[in-house]
Amino acid sequence: MLDDLQVAGELLRREERLTVPHVDPSIQVGSGREVNAAQIVMGLARELNTDRLELPGFPDIVARIQRVLADEATSAKDVVKLVASEPVLAARLLQLANSAAFNKSGREVSDLKAAISNLGFNVVRSQATAFAMRQMEQQEWLRPIRPVLAEIWKTSNGVAALCFAIGRRVSGVAADEAMSAGLFHLIGKLYLFARARQESIDPAAIADWEQALNEWHCTIARTIMDHWKIPARVAEAVENQNAIFDVDNKDLTPLTRVLCGAKLHLRLRRPQAAAEPAAEEALARLRLDGKPFEELYREARADAEAARSALG
Repeated sequence: MLDDLQVAGELLRREERLTVPHVDPSIQVGSGREVNAAQIVMGLARELNTDRLELPGFPDIVARIQRVLADEATSAKDVVKLVASEPVLAARLLQLANSAAFNKSGREVSDLKAAISNLGFNVVRSQATAFAMRQMEQQEWLRPIRPVLAEIWKTSNGVAALCFAIGRRVSGVAADEAMSAGLFHLIGKLYLFARARQESIDPAAIADWEQALNEWHCTIARTIMDHWKIPARVAEAVENQNAIFDVDNKDLTPLTRVLCGAKLHLRLRRPQAAAEPAAEEALARLRLDGKPFEELYREARADAEAARSALG
């Protein structure tokens, strides 16, 4: 097992802009020692660089689906067989394949194989993760963090729907990959909160938890996505979801810009949102195919609402 210093080093190589705190390799999470938030985050993430990566609370079927989809030799038949073993997820994919947002032809999709074929593996992958998020809310041991899990789901769902609708209108962006980026963009936070609960750690009692969480969750998400062999374009977008604030952000991919814009829009336009002048300025500067993001949002609003409804 890698110690915390090694984990920090690996994460740093993924995100060179981050400043790595000193991490005492003797720290044992949950030991009661007085440590800072960054040290705790590093302790919680210490298993990310092993071959036994597991997301606490994720149903086994979802982990199996991610492993199968990570195999390039996987066929649609393999995926259908595995998904069919989880009736709730299978029904969810059929429902999605027949929704107005994902079925423009209006022809009924009546079997799972056709649904998976029409939706594509990226959608199956992201919907399996969405299914896992909802299942986590029902687990008794995670009851104390249910409000956090519900907020992560609500935010991920909203960002994914907007990414999907905007992605359809931007050249060089695949709408299914944009949706995946939205659904995965908070998986690092999901992991850290679940691990904290697993170790009987109360984040509310940790000074600067939010700061450490915000500094590290994108890098942790990238590590998880690489482990699952999520397409690199999607993983890169998730890792750089806050890069729109960087002075030199001209090289961001269109997919990354879609995710950055969707995330900012949902955050700034939610009811009773706090004023964030810097975020408003960043969103106002954001352009895709020469159009301001907010103009694209107005064009895509109906599709985004349909996608949000379909995603549940």
